[in-house]
Order: sequence, then structure tokens, then C-alpha cells
Amino acid sequence: MTDSPEEPNPYTAGLEHKPQRDDTFYYTTVVFLVEGTLFRVPRHPFIDGSDVFRQMFQLPVPDGVEADGCSDGRPLRLEFIQQNDFKQLLKVLFPHHSQPQKSSPKTFAEWRSVLKLSSMWEFESVKKLAVDHIGTMQIDPIDKIGLARDYDVQEWLVPALNELAKRKEPIGMKDADKLGMELALKVAAVRESVMSSYSGYPLQIGERQAGHIDFTNAIETMLTTLENS
Repeated sequence: MTDSPEEPNPYTAGLEHKPQRDDTFYYTTVVFLVEGTLFRVPRHPFIDGSDVFRQMFQLPVPDGVEADGCSDGRPLRLEFIQQNDFKQLLKVLFPHHSQPQKSSPKTFAEWRSVLKLSSMWEFESVKKLAVDHIGTMQIDPIDKIGLARDYDVQEWLVPALNELAKRKEPIGMKDADKLGMELALKVAAVRESVMSSYSGYPLQIGERQAGHIDFTNAIETMLTTLENS
């Protein structure tokens, strides 16, 4: 039994050679399912920018089986991902596809979504962009410390702890709930123990007038002690 001959394509009839796909401007799409909503986008930014997706798309697919993400009927399901977080990431990956006034994240919450997913999926260049944008915003040091620890943004940790140590209000239970009791107690100890000479007389940090004092060295020592304990 012989195979049936391939049906001629009337749109390419008469061409000397079979059409080739351009290396740059031929996009393969992928369909994602996030919280009940389908997103169909070009696949190449996920392959180029994320080790996680690159490895996922390189997994072999059995013959005769549709790959996840190839159609609306077989989308790539992103479990436990919030639709709004995913939209913010897509705004960065495809800035010209959204409405001009919504072409990129604007608020802290939106950039936090980008930081969250870019960290999870190892979009290194996107993560750097999120870090740069959030770094220019006025954020509560407690929140910034949490982000630094959750998403491994080491350049934020010491400055944010330093800002917290300068704060007039003492470290309280709400702070401890967010920081963890051990770190909260260590920061409180730094605040209370560091002495500084100011205006010709010693100033006890416990007086809560520490806005002019740099706690960086004490904080770095404290963090080193925590790492080695």
C-alpha cells in the first residue's frame, strides 16, 4: 500500500521551491489558560527570556498527540497563577500589543506582579526591569524587606533594613509578623545598641531620633551572624 500523494497547495503553486519560514518574522503562538481565560501570544519571548519555559517547550511530544498550548482546545494551563499577575507580565513582554495608556505596568502592585512571575519563571531581564522600577518608588521598608527576601533582590535588603532602623517608631508585633520574630528582634537590638556621637554628646539609639545615623555596618554584621548561625 502506497501513501497518497500530498495535495498541491494552490497558494504556492508555480513557486520553484517550497516557501521557507523567515527566522525573525514567523511567529509560533502559544495558548495559555489562566483562571479560566485564554491568552494566545507569540511563543518566542517565553523561549528567549525564560529558562523555565525554554525547557518546557523542548520536552518531546509523542507522535499523534497535540502539544499543550497549541490551540484553544488544548491550552497550556498555568495553575495557581492569578490572571492579573499574568497580564502585567504580558504588558512587559508585549508592550505594543496592549492599549497605549496601558502599555506597561505603572503602580507598585503591578510591578510587584511582574517581579513575582519573572522571579518564578526566571525571566532575568524582565526581573531586572521590575527591580529598577520598584527601586525608584517610595515603599514601606517592611514591604521592601519582604520583597527582597521573597524574590532574592539582595541590593534592597541592607538599605531597607537601614531605613527601618532609622524609623522613629519601635519595632512592633506587626513588624515581627512580616519580618519573622528572629529578624525583628535582631533589628531591634541593632537600634538599641548602636551608639553615635552627635552634636558633641553620645546619643542612645533607643531615643528614636536616629534619622541621621547609618546602621549599615551593624546590619551587615547582624546578617552575617544570622547566615552563620
